[in-house]
Amino acid sequence: MKSLWLLFSFLLSGVLSSSCEEKKPTGLLLVKAPTGGTYEIYRVAGEAPLQFVAEEIGSFNQPTELLVGTYLILADCSHKMVNISHNDTHELTAHSVKFVPPHETQPDDKFSVQCDRFSKTKSRQNIRNRYQLNILHGKRDLLVGMVPLRIDFKIMEQPKQPKELSYDLSAIQLNGFDGMKPKTLYFVSPADNLISVTENQEFGHWLYLLPGRYIVEVNGTRREVTLKQGESLRIDPGFVRVSTSHDLNIDLSSNILGTPLYVALNEHHWLDLNETYPVLPGKGTLKLNSSITSVEVDFVANQLVEKKARSVTVESDCPPWDWNCLGRREIFLYEGEKPYAFTEGIADVPILFFETNVWVSIQGSRDIRYQLKDDRTDFRLKIGLIKLTPKHFYRASQYTDLARIEAAGLPMIGHTLDLPLDREITVPLVEGKYFLDQYISLYSQDYERRRVRRSIFIEQGKIPEVSYKVYVSEKRLKKIRKAQARRDDRPQPTESSKHKHLSQTIIPIEFQ
Repeated sequence: MKSLWLLFSFLLSGVLSSSCEEKKPTGLLLVKAPTGGTYEIYRVAGEAPLQFVAEEIGSFNQPTELLVGTYLILADCSHKMVNISHNDTHELTAHSVKFVPPHETQPDDKFSVQCDRFSKTKSRQNIRNRYQLNILHGKRDLLVGMVPLRIDFKIMEQPKQPKELSYDLSAIQLNGFDGMKPKTLYFVSPADNLISVTENQEFGHWLYLLPGRYIVEVNGTRREVTLKQGESLRIDPGFVRVSTSHDLNIDLSSNILGTPLYVALNEHHWLDLNETYPVLPGKGTLKLNSSITSVEVDFVANQLVEKKARSVTVESDCPPWDWNCLGRREIFLYEGEKPYAFTEGIADVPILFFETNVWVSIQGSRDIRYQLKDDRTDFRLKIGLIKLTPKHFYRASQYTDLARIEAAGLPMIGHTLDLPLDREITVPLVEGKYFLDQYISLYSQDYERRRVRRSIFIEQGKIPEVSYKVYVSEKRLKKIRKAQARRDDRPQPTESSKHKHLSQTIIPIEFQ
């Protein structure tokens, strides 16, 4: 009996307590729109700082019951702050904005709309491949495919009545091609430069844009196009390839210099050698990375422009493992009789060029040039050294004007600058035959100058030591011998220091 009474008391107290609870006041929110869809609802939980609590997802044209309070409503590219009152229905209007492609779309096509929904929370939308938006009434700014678009619903008649707006799009595509690598891209940007933004798309797929002027770019080539309303523009690419001989080791540049060989398309876009690239039809320039000159080319739709690069590799007398020695000497290429080099490179690395009638010279004997015949593509030259030691003598009425090395004949021409007559020197030369020429002036009643010539042969791996007579004045000879005596009195290097000196790389004095 007692247990029954306790149960009755518990049930009675529950009924009384529930009847005493008051239902929290609510109101309704109705967002009218021409079409269905959803929007987001956030309850304002605080204002300093601004705080929001995600409430729920509302549906257009269907009332949503909310507790009394302030809410942030977010729709496409728009927002609105609303106050929900007890037993009241708060109405908002959303308008439909349609973007109409000129043809049926595919999943890999691309269309974008960017906009701010609520700037205070930095809420930004990036809408991809959706062509219909529901936007709350008001003045709204959108970026439609890189072009600003302002929509002002406030100027419409009957603002509370949902409206439908429609914008016809244009489309552009760079056609795909056989052998195309995955994710091969082209780039499009507005031509008026009012906003710095670029959109990319894969070859073979459409990019949808508002009508207007645009710049299309592919691998350093560009073209301006004007897209009309509802237009679908297809562009067929051309192709470019800069190739080298199959047996040419182009990796030597990366190994020795740390930078690869490449070709610059239109001065600023790097292309790898022996690779085929799509380009836009039109004129362009190609420049090899070591060259200061470029060649003009015409790119034609669906056609390959292939330029075959010639090469010269000047091998220094360095062991293949001595990285401190390899690539230490500069190499210069000249076109014809032009006084300035069109290409500069280094030894042991292939130097590429497009030109004909090319002559090569090396640092240290730059005024001697070696001819690269036009009937060959690749050349390999070797550098040898010669050690020249002047021996000074006095002979009455004779004076050595100058000494220099001259080319013995084609394929080499030219001569070095004057050799120093007061010290020994080591001169680098391309392998071959040369002359060591001395010019001696005879001071007599009839001034006479004569040349003394002797042949020398340069071969890599051998350093001939050649001494030659230099006639000086008696006074000058005394000074030279005193200086030599002082040098002979100095302490001689130890055996260990000799080995240390021999292990160092010798860099001859440069004659330019």
